[in-house]
Amino acid sequence: MDLNFLGRGAGFNPDEGSTSAYFVDNGEMFLIDCGESIFHSIWHKKIMDSVSALNVFITHTHSDHVGSLGSLMLYSFAAKKMPVNLIIDRNVGYLSSLKSLIKIFGLTKKMFNFADTSDFDGKYSLFSKVRYIKVTHSKELEACSLLFETDRGLVFYSGDLNDTAPVMELINSGRRIDKMYIDSNGLPEPNPHHLTVQQLNDIVPPDLKSRVYCMHINNAQCIDEAQACGFNVVTVD
Repeated sequence: MDLNFLGRGAGFNPDEGSTSAYFVDNGEMFLIDCGESIFHSIWHKKIMDSVSALNVFITHTHSDHVGSLGSLMLYSFAAKKMPVNLIIDRNVGYLSSLKSLIKIFGLTKKMFNFADTSDFDGKYSLFSKVRYIKVTHSKELEACSLLFETDRGLVFYSGDLNDTAPVMELINSGRRIDKMYIDSNGLPEPNPHHLTVQQLNDIVPPDLKSRVYCMHINNAQCIDEAQACGFNVVTVD
């Protein structure tokens, strides 16, 4: 399963756009996160003109991941007559924060639905199952990664994390891995809220590096560093 990226930048790298990805399956759009630049990108590319439904995953509530969510949801309902399906596991700790954010945006209940990831099991061609995985990112709030099960193997989307444990667990699971999209910071200064390219280089086996796609990049040097290690860097459509 390939993801299409609308932005690949870290929170303080706005020239690269907010990191967000989407895919279309069975005529429905699936969006992962909706930071400050994402509504404009979706509107400009007219992606929603040809889809029958909009399904949104939120990995956490930092503004570079939810900053234009309100605009997207209002547009989807008012202009496209599509209430947004917010796909979120019921045990995710930031669900209450997401509900508060929606209230602050002034969105009404008819504009959206909350759906559990299990509601989407076995209904689509690109993936058979998707689940949230709790990860550590910032002490101020909870964050999650996403794990898709596909015919070609697992697709991991890190969201934002600062601990190699989820990546190591996936590598050591013995399960087939199709792709891993991982937030990756480069030199000169490691960020305590994100993995570094060097951390990835230390834990990813050589034969798996071609399946790792670095995203949420913090500078141009990060791109050079990732490619020098044998990793891919996501490109924006």
